[in-house]
Amino acid sequence: MEKIPVAVLGATGEVGQKFVVNLQDHPWFEVTELYASERSAGRSYAEALNYGEENSRWFLKEAPSRQILDITVKNVHDVRADRCDLFFSALPSETALDVEGRVAKEKPVVSTASAYRYFEDSFTYLPGVNESHTKMIEVQRKSRGWKGFVVPQPNCTTIGLVMSLKPIYDKFGLKSVIMVSMQSVSGAGYAAVARWAEQRRAQGTELPAVLDKFIPKTFEGNVIPYIEKEEEKVKTETLKLLGKFSGGKVHPAEFKITCRCNRVPVLHGHTESVFIQTAENTSIDGLRKAWEEYRGEPQRLGLPTAPKRPIILMEEMDRPQPRFDSMAEGGMAALVGRIEANVFDNGFQYTVLSHNIELGAAKGAILAAEYLHKAGLVE
Repeated sequence: MEKIPVAVLGATGEVGQKFVVNLQDHPWFEVTELYASERSAGRSYAEALNYGEENSRWFLKEAPSRQILDITVKNVHDVRADRCDLFFSALPSETALDVEGRVAKEKPVVSTASAYRYFEDSFTYLPGVNESHTKMIEVQRKSRGWKGFVVPQPNCTTIGLVMSLKPIYDKFGLKSVIMVSMQSVSGAGYAAVARWAEQRRAQGTELPAVLDKFIPKTFEGNVIPYIEKEEEKVKTETLKLLGKFSGGKVHPAEFKITCRCNRVPVLHGHTESVFIQTAENTSIDGLRKAWEEYRGEPQRLGLPTAPKRPIILMEEMDRPQPRFDSMAEGGMAALVGRIEANVFDNGFQYTVLSHNIELGAAKGAILAAEYLHKAGLVE
């Protein structure tokens, strides 16, 4: 099988780097183009990142291949859609709106940015949850006159929650959902990471290299009880992801939902305490069976990046924990534990953990692209 040439937009950032390492040995896709800011343009990927130097901007444990390091980075504002058949975007939303839109006139874009999440002719796609919503692609093409499309991933906090709700909603329905998140600092973005690293150097103190690049000083020994626009995103996206496509639009699910989102000093992995009321009578055993048996389209199709078990139940009372559990199934599973009934009618509570950089960003977007290719939407 001849591989599909793909580009990474925003290749030098944390999520862009994750795209690179997860695509460099992919059986279907081959990275042939890398795009970043004007500062990086015209330099090799290695030079743009100062790879191997003391001031390297490479954040990951995994190493990029020599072939990738030798690719010349291009200015993202000069992107040419005719050079690749698929574009992965890790751009900031303020840049993504223009750049992704220009590319989508001709070619498909799968994005981790929020720029196209909330338009009437757009949808977010979470593999295994809402494949029926891909019909929105034709709506988007007609609305905008595009040959391609933009398919954004959901917010990373939404992803673990919705993965855990999907089997329950399908089997028993939902009346209400309350969620409290404890979100890792790697979701705070490059600016926070760089600011913290500078502070640490100035103090002459160090952590191990990987941690040193990821944990901003403002998060150490602290909890930040507000993440801008996060709660609104979670509420809106959860209802839409579990909604139905009909009449050329996605109709949101109708259960009640509220949440609180917090940033905590954890490297990777978003942990969420979830409180639900089901619409139909069930039991803890009923919930467990729904989760254990759940398999979606990625598993049915045997997609390369799909986890064998999209939802993993944990028996221990003190699990899941981000440090020990977030990389289960290569970081592509939602881990559910502490399942209990509570005092409300048909009320239950549980903890869910998902990896915000793997399932919640680049690797999840690659899985989305695999399904879109299998469905004939990426040629």
